[in-house]
This record gives sequence, structure tokens and C-alpha cells, in this order.
Amino acid sequence: MRILFHGWNFRRGISVTLLCLYVAATSSLAGPADRDGLSSDRQAAPSVQIPQDNVLKDDVSQSGEIAGAKKKASDELPQVPLTNELLYQILSADIAEQRGLDIYAYETMLDVAKETKDPRLARRAAEIAVSQRKAEEALRAVRLWHRLAPESEEAEKYLFGFLVLDNRLDEVKEIFATKLADTTSNEERVSLFFQLQQVLAGTKDKSDAFAVMEDVLSPYLNMPEAHVSLAVSALLKKDSVRAQEEAKKALVLKPDSEMAVLTYAQAVSNTTEASAILYGFLEKYPESREVRISLARLLVGQKQYDRARHEFEILLKSDSNDLTALYSLGLLAIQQNDYTAADTYFQSYLENAGKEQKTAEQKQHETTQVLFLLSQIAEERHQYDKALQWLSQITLDDDDEVTLGVEIRRAQIYAKKGDIKRARAIIAELEKQNPYERERLLLTEAQILKEVGKPQEALTVLKAGLDEFPDNTSILYDYALTAENLGQYELMEDLLRRIITLDSRHQQAYNALGYSLADRNIRLDEAYTLIDKALKLAPDDPYITDSMGWVLFRQGKLEKAEQYLRRAYAVRADNEIAVHLAEVLWVKGERQEAKSLLWQVRKNDPESKLLQETLSRLGVRF
Repeated sequence: MRILFHGWNFRRGISVTLLCLYVAATSSLAGPADRDGLSSDRQAAPSVQIPQDNVLKDDVSQSGEIAGAKKKASDELPQVPLTNELLYQILSADIAEQRGLDIYAYETMLDVAKETKDPRLARRAAEIAVSQRKAEEALRAVRLWHRLAPESEEAEKYLFGFLVLDNRLDEVKEIFATKLADTTSNEERVSLFFQLQQVLAGTKDKSDAFAVMEDVLSPYLNMPEAHVSLAVSALLKKDSVRAQEEAKKALVLKPDSEMAVLTYAQAVSNTTEASAILYGFLEKYPESREVRISLARLLVGQKQYDRARHEFEILLKSDSNDLTALYSLGLLAIQQNDYTAADTYFQSYLENAGKEQKTAEQKQHETTQVLFLLSQIAEERHQYDKALQWLSQITLDDDDEVTLGVEIRRAQIYAKKGDIKRARAIIAELEKQNPYERERLLLTEAQILKEVGKPQEALTVLKAGLDEFPDNTSILYDYALTAENLGQYELMEDLLRRIITLDSRHQQAYNALGYSLADRNIRLDEAYTLIDKALKLAPDDPYITDSMGWVLFRQGKLEKAEQYLRRAYAVRADNEIAVHLAEVLWVKGERQEAKSLLWQVRKNDPESKLLQETLSRLGVRF
């Protein structure tokens, strides 16, 4: 656990302390005689147990406050008499902190904690030290907190955090070695293995962390989990050879260990070998869900979408309600333009989402994502009313980003329905409600206008935006593409070169300029250089790969052009990429495959302008 001082923001609660003292002072509960050596005048005061919830708040706040000292039933808080002196000390510490006298506040609170043996006051002293970024003082207070509340998981967690922060790994080693020796339960030992692994993850020197792991786990190497922990620790210090050795040892002890095989696959040098390891494991243990999910995700990363889809389908066959499989299959279907299948998977996801044991917030977040995707699918299929219906099912709460996203999508869909007036009215209202989203909404309005065939109006909107945000590369880029759409090539080129001057790594600007030159069949060497630069910046981008194929086609390099276009189409089955690949194949004489591709595009988007132009140019008829 890494503790960052600058990320913590503490509440300063004098009112909390006053409330605590008020409750304590008015309490009539009797307590035992002072067992901490307090003077006789203190013993005459009423003895009370200070209410835990009022001295310190128990929960971790979003701002990063130290969590409360959660107690087990066996952890008894001290019974202390509330004397005038004790009251004065606590109040003076709290007031001193309010006035910036943090050293005095810390020392006083720590002294009171030692005197009363109350862990909550030790924790409060730690808070004061942390707020002043004093690591050594914080560690002193946390040590006391842990000593006074040895069963507190929170105290222990923060003790480990500060020990790691101060690089006191020998102490960490001693604590864990003792814990492991004191238990006879293998289940508890496994838990301690992984706890130690998490604690050491925050160390600066991963080699030192690995040495601690080796020493602590050496008596338990007959347990596969010990080797898995060592393998993970070796990976953190970038020792893949040792990581593989430890993972293999774990698999010898427990051949069906999912954790061991997943760690082994992670440790190998390339994804092809990792895939082979996971395939081999699944041949022996086909019911291993986590390994199959990892394999499928690995295949997605390799752009092997058909194989990934097959693995998720196997998961779905074993459990038709598997939400991970349904969601992943839906995304893969969208990637492959299989909107019918994607729609089916996502609707099935919604039907089963309520059955999972998750918080209401988690369910709402995931359902919102799926409803957005279903709306997108309906929009792609020109089912605009259905797209709006899906959006209407999204619950709008305090999340401004979700509300804004829903309203923007509604505007875009109304524009596609032909109701441009309503679409622009939605955008105008959003601008009033969200003045800080002006740039995003301006781009949305321009996009809407372009989609409904009003590029000149879009250009006017973008020109106004550029006057307001002169160096905004997003507006410059949209302005350039709109200018190209209107045949204003000189303006387009000036704008794209300006983007490149502002951001020399803006791959889309290089690509757009290079593609425009290639598409117009001019300055092809320059076009190639620009696209090559873009591809080096984003080697896996299917659209830039498509541009490279297209410029090579224009240069007459048909074989290379086909290679790039096939690679792009394998990653993204996009209609424009398909049309480009079809034209190359047609020119090469492979007309059957070319016609098959063009037919598929016609089926997906019969109104495609690029398709119509290509069919006319090639003289293709269906």
C-alpha cells in the first residue's frame, strides 16, 4: 500500500470533539477505578467510556482520510475518567490544530493517547502528523495506534503502509514471519501470503521486496500459493525467468491452479506463447472460467476477434446468464459490424443484470453502458425511434456526464431523423446549463450539421468556435475536414499544418492530410511520408493502416496495398476500408471477392456515397 501525503485531505472537527466531551460530561455511567496510575483528584471524576463514533469518524472519506479504527468484539476500549485536565488537553490540541500549531496539537494528542490508552486518539495524532506531511511523527502515532488496538485491521494496514514508506522492510518481514508461524491454518497462511505481496507492492526497490518475500515464505514452499506469490513478486522486479520458474513449481504442486497458470502466462515473453499456455491448460481443465476469460481477452488484444468470440461463446454455453460473456460478445459483435448479434447479446445482458449480487450503483453504471450501446446499434441500423427509446431508459441522477451524454445523443438522433431544429435546440439548452462544455457542444453541433448535409453551416459554427478557441486542435481538425468536404483544399491544408505545428504527435492530422492528397491522386510521395509518420505514431490504428493501403494503391503498388488493407479490415470491418480493399482486388482481377465485399457494404449501408462512387467508377452492377 502506497501512502501519498499530498493526496490526503483531513476534516478538522472541533465540533466532533466537543460533542464527544459533551456526551461524556453528561453521562452518569460509573466506571472502574483508574487503572492507568491517574492521581486521586482524577479518580474522583466520573469515569466514562468515550463514545467511539464521536471522537473519530470510522469511515474512509473520499478525500483520503485515515479510516476509523474498526474494532472486533474482543477489542475493549479503555474506561477513563473525564477530568478537567483531560478535557483541557483534548480541547487545547484541537484548537491548536485549528490555529496551525500542529506540532503542539500532535504532541498533546499523542500524550493523551498514551495516558488514556485510547487507540482513537492515537489515530487522531496520526491524522495531524499526516496533514503536515511528517512521516516519522505519523509512524510513531500509528505504532501506538496498532499497539493499543492490535486486532484492528485498519491500524495494521496503516502501520504497514508507513513502514514501507520509510523502507523499514525488516520490521515488515518480522511481523509477517511471526504471524505465519503463529497460525496452523493453511487458509490463513495463503491470506497472509497475498497480504504481504500487497504490502510490498508499494516498495521503491522491488528487489528488496522480493528478498523479503523469499525469506518469509521459505518455510512454506510446499504450498503452491507461496510459489505464486513469489512469481508475482518476481514479475514486479521484471525478472520474468524467475517468475516462470516459480509459476511452474506451483503448477507441479497443484496442476489445476488457475492463479499459477495465469501468472505463468503473464510471465512469458510474447502473447502467442501465452495463448498456447492457456489453450493447453484449458484442454485439461475446460471448466476453468477465469482462464478462459483471460484467454479470450488476450485474443482480443491480438486482434483475433473470431477466436475470442469463440471462447466467450463457450462460456455462454456453460452459463447462459454469464454477464461477462454477454457483454464481451456484444462488444465483439459491434467490432465486426454484426449489429443483430450485438443487439441480442446486450438485451440478454439487461434481462439478467438484476440477478447479480452487486450494489445498486454498480448495476446502474453497467446498465447505463449497455443502454448506450443498444441505442448506438439502433442508430447504426437507422432505427431512430428505437434508439431514443433505449436512451429514455437510462436513469439520470447526479452524474452530469451521463446526463450530458444522453442529451447529446438525443440531439444527434433527432438530427438524423430530420428534426434539425429540435436537435439544435437541445444543444443550445445544454450550452446554457453547461457553459464549461462549450467546446464539446460546439463540435457536436457542427457534426450534426454535417451529418444532415449542411457543411457550410457547420463551417460557420466551427469558424466562430475557432475565434473563441484559436489553438484548440479538436476544433481546428473538424474545421479542416469540413473545409475539405466543401472543396476548400487550401484552407484544409493550412489548418492541418497548423495542428501539426501545435502538436507534432497529432497522428490524425498527418493521416488526414496524407489521405486527402492520396485520394485526389496528387503529391503521392508527400502523401506517403505523411501517412507513414501517422502510422509510426499509431501503428495499430486501422484507419491509418487503411490510408497507407490507399496511398500504395495510388502509387500502383497493388500487393503491398492489399496487405495493408487486409490488415486494417481484419482489425475493423469498416465499410470504407471494405470498399478500398474491394477496389484493389478488382484492379488485380480478383473480382469475385471484390464483388462479395461490395455486396456486404451495400447490405450494411446502401446509401453510402463512397460505395455509389466506387460502383460507378468500376462499372459494377448487382
